[in-house]
Amino acid sequence: MTTIPNSITVAAEEPPEGASPPAAPVSPTITHYQQLAAQVMAALDEIAAVIPNLEVEHTSTANFVRTHQSIPIEFLATATAAVEQTVELQGVKKLDVPAAHDTLQFIAAFRPVFDKLIAFAKKLQFTMNSRHATLSVEALRIYDIAKGIARDPRSAGIVSLVANMKRDLGPRGRPKTTSLALRKAAPAPGIGVPAPRVLAFPGPKGSVS
Repeated sequence: MTTIPNSITVAAEEPPEGASPPAAPVSPTITHYQQLAAQVMAALDEIAAVIPNLEVEHTSTANFVRTHQSIPIEFLATATAAVEQTVELQGVKKLDVPAAHDTLQFIAAFRPVFDKLIAFAKKLQFTMNSRHATLSVEALRIYDIAKGIARDPRSAGIVSLVANMKRDLGPRGRPKTTSLALRKAAPAPGIGVPAPRVLAFPGPKGSVS
């Protein structure tokens, strides 16, 4: 019997006699690449924690930030120096010199980091795309071979596999090969192709050969 805090007692549910107890939930298998990806993401989180005051783009600030990226860094440094050297400009309190120097130093230091991260992201993207493309070629080749085998009545079991591949490939999945593109571009015989000229040469008198 199981006692509930409100003093109501109910009988605990038990499996029917002879029935197997419910199986314990099985944890999904974590692949080697998932483990590597988790390590990389953890490292990225640690890197992000080191960089002070990381900001996230927001609709209320995105346009302001985007429209001021054309101002040269050199101009920012010159304007900062002008305020630093002029009491009158300091008096208007429109530019915080220490904060400006901090911003210029931040940009100068982290621009190479940004470039390196972009280069890494491009390498990772191309690696995924390259492996995708290589496997795509192999899978399409298997699909073509399987379609040919499925025409044989003795290989009826492969018909459903071909149907599954066709379903998941979809109408737009297969790229146009160069040969197919050339066949589509080539005019059909007798359509849009001028007939060859027939040259007549004089033969014996009274005849044309």
